[in-house]
Formats: sequence, structure tokens, C-alpha cells
Amino acid sequence: MKKKLTLAVILSLLSGGLVAQEAVSITLPDNPSREEVVRLATEVRPSYRQLDYQQREMLGFIHIGMNTFTGAEWGTGKENPSLFNPSQLDAEKWVKTFKDAGITGVILVAKHHDGFCVWPSKYTSHTVASSPWRNGKGDLVKEVADACRKYDMKLCLYLSPWDMHEKTYGTKAYNDYYIHQLEELLTNYGPVYLLWFDGAGTTNDVSGVEMPFDWERIFSKARKLQPDVLLSGNAPDIRWVGNEKGKGRETEWCAQGINNTETLFGALTGYNPTLHNLGSIDDLMKKKRLVWYPSRGGLPLRKGWFYNKRDDDNIKSLKYLVDSYFETIGQNANLLPNLSPDPTGRIPEKDANRLIQFGKIISRMKQTDYAKGATVKAVSGWEGSTPSDVITDDTPFTSWHTPNGTTAAVAEVQLRQPAMINVIKLQENVRDFGQRVEHFAIDVWTSNGWEEIAQSTTIGFRKMLRLSKPITADKFRIRFTDARVSVSWGNLSMYYLEQVLDKVEQKQKQKVVPASDIQISLSGITSLSNDGYKALVDGNTDTRWEGKALKLPAAFIFKLKSPRDLSGFSYLPIETSMGYIENYAIYISGDGVNWGKPAKSGRFGNITNNPVEQVITLNADKVRYLKFEVLGTTSNVHTFTIADLRFFEK
Repeated sequence: MKKKLTLAVILSLLSGGLVAQEAVSITLPDNPSREEVVRLATEVRPSYRQLDYQQREMLGFIHIGMNTFTGAEWGTGKENPSLFNPSQLDAEKWVKTFKDAGITGVILVAKHHDGFCVWPSKYTSHTVASSPWRNGKGDLVKEVADACRKYDMKLCLYLSPWDMHEKTYGTKAYNDYYIHQLEELLTNYGPVYLLWFDGAGTTNDVSGVEMPFDWERIFSKARKLQPDVLLSGNAPDIRWVGNEKGKGRETEWCAQGINNTETLFGALTGYNPTLHNLGSIDDLMKKKRLVWYPSRGGLPLRKGWFYNKRDDDNIKSLKYLVDSYFETIGQNANLLPNLSPDPTGRIPEKDANRLIQFGKIISRMKQTDYAKGATVKAVSGWEGSTPSDVITDDTPFTSWHTPNGTTAAVAEVQLRQPAMINVIKLQENVRDFGQRVEHFAIDVWTSNGWEEIAQSTTIGFRKMLRLSKPITADKFRIRFTDARVSVSWGNLSMYYLEQVLDKVEQKQKQKVVPASDIQISLSGITSLSNDGYKALVDGNTDTRWEGKALKLPAAFIFKLKSPRDLSGFSYLPIETSMGYIENYAIYISGDGVNWGKPAKSGRFGNITNNPVEQVITLNADKVRYLKFEVLGTTSNVHTFTIADLRFFEK
């Protein structure tokens, strides 16, 4: 068996002037047979960029901008730049925090949907140059780029295509504006490892504007300026996993089907990233092209991506982070943990420590690979015998195969000595043979013979299985029970992961108005639930109320038993396909008849992708009546679900 070059060798060849591997895509013939699609799916290959990215496992995310100072998740584009003044910002501390967590690159939000630029762009006044930060002389992209160079970290940049501030948005001229900003970012700050093109607002169902993006031109310009840059998001190199909870799919295919014909595609036609069966043969049969398109999951440590003081006691637990690692990275995806600097520019100490703790747990797990030096023996299905170090050399780019047409195989693994393990990692050699394995199982040898301890579906670049409890043994069996065309096995590792307890943290207590003190009536809304309005204010997040707005605006009207001094109102949705309330207004009245102007109004930004509790701050005294007006929903028929509506007292 011939060993393959490692990725390090490929990248060294690239630096020496040779052409590295580019991605291989396949155009499907008209009316292909199922057998033909199965075969062609295994011929899709990743680019060297994608391979390097998949090996990194994690990149860090930094969200800071106008929203940091307004408390919004999505702004409006009308914010005054004078709000931006993170006077204690230290980009080096940001980058070092990620470095200390074992993360090798940082994605900075250079421009979010509100259009505010954290570098002094020449093409708009809506930038840090119009702010008091650094006396208008600041450049946050430069500070982060310098810090990345200091700590040997990859610089990555997020440049929102949707721009609510720029007047040319919605016209062809905006393509010029956007490309000009890309040119600034790709020519003034050194190598950029990854560019993020968020898909939010790029279609009129969210932004209300039909923008004619010239993606081919945009991406071609990026690649011309920096040929090695990765294009992520609404872009051809990396796709969104379909949620913002740090959760992936057990069955995760990198070989994906699309209908777009252009090489550098942007918005995808007829592609739903949330489907559970993406990349299955049934899915691929409906598409025109097969491409290598690995996924990534985002993980804000707080409820939202931007800092909000109300979340100071609601950062994700250490157990949640570790679970997310295995539910994304362990399932053939990548993970992007996010940190949110506060208005001073500092990352809250609790957030930073939590991320570093998480990184050290993963690092400690990887320190000892108990499969190193193991003997691997063919039992059935394999093409000849193989040196054991091919499977246990900690690289997937040396591999062992079955003959074409042999889609099942069994191998035994004998460790050098008994070891206590609870994590098993398998990899395919996707660089040379694509992704093939459909299903596999793992057995351990006991006094009663072989006993199955784990099974799963796809492997791809990486599958990491956590056992329900640690096992001490020295003999295992890997059964590949189904594959596309043949089996390609690149690597086996075995680890011990320390126990991570789910500590319940003491959260700041908020005084909530009890349900017995609230009367509810509806205006323009019909209940789809059978238990009246009880679930709306019962304080139980496991109960749900379903409703439908017959027309917009519609409203929930609340009468309090006695006047209350209110500090806030919250809407907690339940993840559902029915939809969510998106645009709202809050009115306060003394008599329930005269409402006046809204006390608060706005939009629950990003609620479809991240349906967490939406808190509306108030400063209202002696409130007797409150109206929660629904101005827009995410559903075409205006249906939505609610777990709870809550009133907070001062």
C-alpha cells in the first residue's frame, strides 16, 4: 500500500510554487441512476483550503459594533457613530484569550447588518472615524490583525452583505460599494484566512429589499486579491450547519448537492441547510451539481452574539460547551465559539475563563492517544493487509481500503495495554477518496465475547463518539457495515475525556409579576391552543401556547390587578416550524383605552436562527395596562408559538 502525502507536505508544495489541490465538483447527467449518483458522490474532493480549515476544528468569533451599545441583536443602520466608544479595548487580550483556549484563528465582525464599519472605510462616514473611540483615529481591524500576527493566529473577517445604512443597497451599484470595502480589507491588513459572508438579509423576505448581488464578481475579486482565502457563509467553501446552538447532525455529508452552476456560487437555489438528510443519495438525486461543502456551527457563549448586560448570569455552562464540541466537531463539522466584548471593550472575565476552561479540557483529552502503537488486523473485506501505523499515525491522509464494490469490512484493534477510554475518533481519507462510510459500529472484547459499545452513521473528515461510560479494555473491533462504493479508513484515535458536571449557576433573581395578577385579552389574534391563555404567563418554559394573527397589527392586552413599576417585558419563543413574532411595539396605558405613542418598538433580530428569550427593557411606573403589539411575524400565515410572556418589576 502506498502512503499519501500529508497536508503539511501539500501546503509546503504550495508555498514552493506548485499548485495545491483544488476542489473537485461533479455536474450530474440528466436523469442519473441511483447507482451513478452514488459513484459520482465519492468523486467529489475538498480543496486544500477546506482541508486546512477542517483540521483546525475551531475558530473564534468576536462580535462588537453598534449593537454592543444599543442592546440590539440586529440594528437599524440609523445608529449614531458617536455611540461607539470601547475606551478600554485591548485586542491583544481578545486574541490571547482564544489562543489560551487552543483556538488558532479569530473572526472579527468588521461590518454587521447595520453597516457600521470598525475600520475607517473611505467609502462611508458610518465608521469608527466618526466615533469618539481613539479620537476618531482608531482602526479595530488593524488592532486585531496586529494581535493575530503577534500570537500566530489566523485573521478572519466578517463583512455583512446586508447593509441597512448604505443608500445604494438594493441596486447594482451596491456591488461596487461592497467590492471596494473588500479591497480595503484584503489589501491593508495582511493575509486574511477566511471571509464570512452572512446570508441574513440578502433576500427580500428578511430585508424587504431584493438585492441583485453579483457573487461571482465579488468572490472572484476576493480570490484575485488573496488566492488562499476561505469563503464562508453565503459562499462556496463552508456552509452553515442550520442552527446557532452549537449542534450538528449525526449524519453529516461534506459531499453536497446544489442547483447553482457557477463555480463561485453565492445564494443557493433550492437549498435548505436545516434539512436532516442533506447529502443523502435521495437528496443528491434532486440536484444538478455535487460539491465539497463542509459545515460549521456557531456557538455564542451568551444568548445572543452581541454583549447584553441582561445575559451576565446566563453564559453557557462548561458542559454545554463540551457537548457542543462533540455535537459539531465530533460529527464532521467545525465549531465557532463567540465572545462578546462589553461597551468598555473588555471581554467579561467569566466568559473568557469559561472558554479557556473548555479549551483546556479538550487539550487534556488529546494529550494521550491510547490507539498509538496499536496493532490493526484485517478480519474481512479489506484489500490486502496494512501496516498498523497507517491507521494509528494520527493523520487521515494515509489510508486502508476495500476493493470497489465491497461496502463492508471488519478490523480488529489490539492496544499495547489495557486503557480506560470514553472517546473514539475515526477519520476517512477524504482528500484522496472523498466521503464514503454510511454506517459503522464498534465492539469491545469482554469475558462474554464481543459486545457493541457504539454505532453511528457518517464519518467524513472526523467522527468522535463519546461512550456512555468509560471502558477499560485492550481489544476492539471496528465494523464498517455500509459505504458508498467502498470503504476508506484513514485514522483511529482513542481518548479519555474527564467528567464535566452540569453545574447550575446562581442566576440574578428578577421579580416577576405572578400570573394571578394578570388578565389577558387578544385583539386580532386567535388562540390555536385548547387551554386558554394559561401557558402564556405560567412561568413554565415547557408549556406552549400557539396563536395566529388574523391581521396585522394584532395585540396581546394585559391588565394588572394593581399598578406596578415595571423594568421590562419578555417574550420567550419555542423552537418551532410555525414561526415567531419578529416586529413589535409596546404601549402603556392607565385606562386601557388611550395608548398614546409606543414606549418601545423594534425587531427581534435573528430570532429564526436563535430563538432565545427576547427581553424589552422598560422604565415605567404605576403601569395598569400594557399592550404587546405584533407588527410582523416570520410566518407567511402569521402563526407563532410562545413559551412565556413575563413582566419584570423594578
